[in-house]
Amino acid sequence: MTTEEILRTNLTDEQYNAVVDESKHILCLACAGSGKSRTLAYKIAYLVSKGESPESIVAFTFTEKAAESIKRRVAEALHKFGLPENYIGAMFIGTLDSFCQKLIGNIDARYRQFDILDQNGLILFVMSRFYQLEIQSNGGYFKTINELTKAWQTLNNENIPLSDIAKHDTVLYTQLSNLASKLLNDGYMDFSYAIRLAVDELKKISLKGGSYIEKYKYLFVDEYQDINPIQEEFIKTFANHLDMLFVVGDDDQAIYGWRGANVQNILTFKDRYNDVSIHKLLINFRSTKAIVETANSFVQANLNYERLPKDISSNSDRNIQDLRKLWFTTRDEEAQWIANRIKSLIGTTYIEYNPDGTEKSRRGLTYSDFAILLRSIHNSYGENRDVQFVNALQALSIPCKTTGEGGIFDRPYAQCILSIMELLRDSTNDRTAAERIFNEQVLPNFPQADKVKYLQVLQHWQQEIHAPCESVRRKVYPQQFLHDLLDALMLRAIENNEIALRDLGLFSKIILDVEQTYVSIDSPRRYREMLNFLSNIAQNSYELEPIDYITKDDAVNISTIHKVKGLEFPVVFVADLVSQRFPGRNETYNGLIPQPLMMNAISRGAYGCRVQDEARLFYTAITRAERILYMSGSTSHPGLKRGKRRSQFIINLNHPNMREDLTFDELAEKMEPTPRFADSELPTDYSSVKKYLKCPYSYKLSTIYGYNAAVPELFGFGKTSHTILERLHQKFKDRTPTADEVEEIVESTFMLKHVFPSNDPVNRPGSYERAKQLVQRIMTEYSYRYASDFGRLRQDEARFEISVKDALITGAIDLLLLEDPKRGIITADVIDFKSMETPEDVASYDWRDMSVQVQLYSKAAKEVLGENVETGYIHTLKDNQRTAVPVDNQSVNNAIGVIEWAVKGILIGDFPMRACPQNCVSCDFKAMCAQKLQAFKNTETPPQINTPAGLKTIAALDIESEGGY
Repeated sequence: MTTEEILRTNLTDEQYNAVVDESKHILCLACAGSGKSRTLAYKIAYLVSKGESPESIVAFTFTEKAAESIKRRVAEALHKFGLPENYIGAMFIGTLDSFCQKLIGNIDARYRQFDILDQNGLILFVMSRFYQLEIQSNGGYFKTINELTKAWQTLNNENIPLSDIAKHDTVLYTQLSNLASKLLNDGYMDFSYAIRLAVDELKKISLKGGSYIEKYKYLFVDEYQDINPIQEEFIKTFANHLDMLFVVGDDDQAIYGWRGANVQNILTFKDRYNDVSIHKLLINFRSTKAIVETANSFVQANLNYERLPKDISSNSDRNIQDLRKLWFTTRDEEAQWIANRIKSLIGTTYIEYNPDGTEKSRRGLTYSDFAILLRSIHNSYGENRDVQFVNALQALSIPCKTTGEGGIFDRPYAQCILSIMELLRDSTNDRTAAERIFNEQVLPNFPQADKVKYLQVLQHWQQEIHAPCESVRRKVYPQQFLHDLLDALMLRAIENNEIALRDLGLFSKIILDVEQTYVSIDSPRRYREMLNFLSNIAQNSYELEPIDYITKDDAVNISTIHKVKGLEFPVVFVADLVSQRFPGRNETYNGLIPQPLMMNAISRGAYGCRVQDEARLFYTAITRAERILYMSGSTSHPGLKRGKRRSQFIINLNHPNMREDLTFDELAEKMEPTPRFADSELPTDYSSVKKYLKCPYSYKLSTIYGYNAAVPELFGFGKTSHTILERLHQKFKDRTPTADEVEEIVESTFMLKHVFPSNDPVNRPGSYERAKQLVQRIMTEYSYRYASDFGRLRQDEARFEISVKDALITGAIDLLLLEDPKRGIITADVIDFKSMETPEDVASYDWRDMSVQVQLYSKAAKEVLGENVETGYIHTLKDNQRTAVPVDNQSVNNAIGVIEWAVKGILIGDFPMRACPQNCVSCDFKAMCAQKLQAFKNTETPPQINTPAGLKTIAALDIESEGGY
């Protein structure tokens, strides 16, 4: 097929026009369900089909999950054009903040070893350096920290110069200045600061040619209505150097103003950019005509002057539909009707359609096809508004999943661990207190717990935490404490308790955040601060992922509207539609940044709540529905003396098809309920998939439940070694650095956050100083022995994307290219740098993981670069040896086959324990694993991996080749 035929076959006329448009600035207004992701994907693939370099393309998505979805769609579009899907690896498709981190890392590789902090991480960072930042507690310790971190993020998000703060509040200025300096000095940044640093760097560029953004030509921005001021500043500054800016969004779905998003960006796009072309995707392929017309009439009535004019239409009514507005006497009655209606609709025939309107498949509605959406789940009294709905569903044995399970420390397993850790808050507790906790909390939750080992763990960690303070800091890591406790409590004995595994996996994630910023808890004060964080901040700021999400059970989804942005369901109940709750009360900005500096934000309603914002949220809620939409509320609510009135959003909401009766009528014949496949379940990351090849249960613990390994002795050594190597190649592109130049790079870059420098590094060097000397020796020797590397074009951390059974497996590796000024790239070597030594016995060493990674990227390099990868190597830095890895076609095909086998196992939930001596002894999760030998569900055998030591079976099958454990 020709390019024209491919586009016409797969796109509507409106989508086609947006794809082929060559204007410099393009605004694509895309209503709910209009195929914006398809349009974006085909626009990207179309550019590549015309000969544009994949490396010239950058696409920003709102979340990493959205990025994975877009990548899959781009892969599909590339395939339609007959192009390699691996081209995705040469593009950047991801969040704006991750691109900014990559960008400033390309400018200065030192930034590549910076940790990126989320909101919780930033709070922990401030806690761990509270006194160094000269913070004065006003109105409470945690209130002060929360307000300061929000002020820091608001300052960056609103693009307010720090110097402006000094004109209004010198104390706040000092604190924020100290925070900025401390973050940079210690090797940290949060999302907002990463973008701000990137903006500063972009503004230094006068000529694009020869700069670090030279290769970029096309910028795509998804969910443009949710961009905040600093993000827009980056987009505008970056776009000034590019050939095209293509933004996609829907102002009617701008629902993040409360955290700084500026809907004016999309409303005024044509006024702020020149040569603007506007395309409107106004056919909703998701919802029935009645739902679309109801949504249209609502948004036009409530936002007519604060939205871009759009006349949205529906594509088809499909096979079933129902639209109702309902009112009940009590909230219990509302919940019971919803539960009974779900029961009555299970098995109803639901027909899936192709884009051209032809039937694709048919199945019976199942529980996961239903969503109950609430404005909010937690009320101001700490109670959950989902309780009645959960109870009503459970009374009918309907499985449900909800984000309203409460905080992690409201649940028994995490509560038990926290109680044990609290025993060591001070040194006054003794065996009596420990035995009381053991009898009252441990045994009911961990019935096979080992009391002797439990007491030994407490004794050991009492000494670790409360040891007399010395001048030299010690390495005391709470993740190891958690592992020791889980070992003593015999978590391995309740291996089938999914709830316990899930809850304690999140506990492990929280502890990881503590370790990321605290480095060590080697004093009673630091340990108490960790406990205070767990009790006061972590309680409500870590989302306890419902167990049904993790196990992928078929269940009704009870959620807030914000949580389901971007999702769709055949049947949606928008419940609790009562006054003063939806819409909520008006709120305005009340943060620490002085009001005069926030006038632009305040005038647009940012960091607050207006009825217009609530209207957009309601519109987003009702447009999640594909075929069936029920909107409901009730008069009498638990705990309230006065009855509630109907929400103003539904009082005058009418449509000829809208009903108000409570009849449980049949909408179609019944058939076998079958869940819809969700591509969000597909694995994406090679580093996690390779764990499956070693032990599927280890994959389950780390990737599905979120357990983290204990901090190793020299954690971060490999990362800082790679960073120094990258900085050398950044600075010395055409010559070999001298020994003095290597020393200078090492001195300015070396960073080990979990190892403390010696107080007397000259006379009494410690682990930190010895590690730095080792890196300097390695890099000096590398520069001498591999001097020719500096005469080649080097691509650090090149990405690869391998398409496997609808999944895109992502990874990164180092690449060296030999370039001729006239002929371009001549050869390519794929190199995986490892901070280790080459083993003396190469034949007996386990090269499997590293070999597969080299082989996967060699395939990507061939397709993306169009050049043969002549050799693949594993470069062990500690002895600067290179070991060749086979990258012939058969070896590469075997590697792909191994990944395909793993993806299949992950998708069918095949996670057996595969105990064998070699794998178990080095496993990070011995403390929580029963170390059994369990059979695979999948009876297929994966190919062997071709390694430097010959053909090898994957590690998960080692036990079978060795003849038993």
